[in-house]
Amino acid sequence: MGSSSSKVPNAKTVTTSQQEVEPDAQCSVPEPEARDDSFSFLLDNLELSSVSDEQLAELFSTAPIIHHYGAVKIVRLSKTLALKGGRGVAPSEARNMKFVTENLSLSAPKVYRDFAADVPGPFDEGLVTGHFIVMDYISGPTVQECWESLDVHQRQSAADQVASMVNTMQSRPLDLPSGPVGATGDLCFEGPWFTEDGAGPFPTLKDLEDWCNHKVDISILFKDIPSDSPRFKFEQLVFTHQDIAPRNNILDVQGKVWMIDWGLAGAYPPGFEQAILHREAKSDKELAQMVLARLSDRQEHVSRQYESIAFGLSRGAHL
Repeated sequence: MGSSSSKVPNAKTVTTSQQEVEPDAQCSVPEPEARDDSFSFLLDNLELSSVSDEQLAELFSTAPIIHHYGAVKIVRLSKTLALKGGRGVAPSEARNMKFVTENLSLSAPKVYRDFAADVPGPFDEGLVTGHFIVMDYISGPTVQECWESLDVHQRQSAADQVASMVNTMQSRPLDLPSGPVGATGDLCFEGPWFTEDGAGPFPTLKDLEDWCNHKVDISILFKDIPSDSPRFKFEQLVFTHQDIAPRNNILDVQGKVWMIDWGLAGAYPPGFEQAILHREAKSDKELAQMVLARLSDRQEHVSRQYESIAFGLSRGAHL
């Protein structure tokens, strides 16, 4: 249906190109009504199928904000739905989320719709493409927000659940290309393994292996690691989140953990996940330490290799 604010109460009549006009936020505290289940949300009592993508883009500017950081914002549409969007949302995130809920049965928000729309670019550069995801609203604090208030048994339960999801992802070889699910064209791989600027894409597993070994060579060249340092050898792919931090896990009222923020996820070699968790654990991150202790395969050799290419991924990123 066309643009009609009479169908969507309290929506501002704005064009898609006018959405998200506020500057990029550096951090955010949720608006109080965003977590208030007694609040009357714009899509309460409406079928999602009756609301167009254009109207959802309009609501993105007016709905209560759950989270806003950089070029990514999440707003609450109804008692049960949230909308994530902005130019910082990875085009593959919705596909990643669908994959883990439909193929791995993980506890992640269900995706009901995803679409693209024009949004303001940075520094007044005109319009750029933003990606949007309509998904389940998961009620509850992040593990980061509530960790200090959890007792020992609650912390153990949270760690058990996160470890179970990691074990599921790491134990199922994938017959998929490496990288984000469904990625096409020149979409870079992003995450801690791929420098701050991203890298690739890598059409084959051998291409990814060669790139990682190039980082070994760079680190050897600059005498950051010994010349006989082990090289990477990749044989299969598993699903990998790449950012399993307390802020990316929500604890609902029943004590169930829901993993969110799948923008860096995709098909990567076994051990990529564990290496990132190991890095977090070394920074005194208690959840990461507890999760690692519960994994059926810690892939410690990959964690050591990841540490060995730190120079190649940072100061030598462009070499």
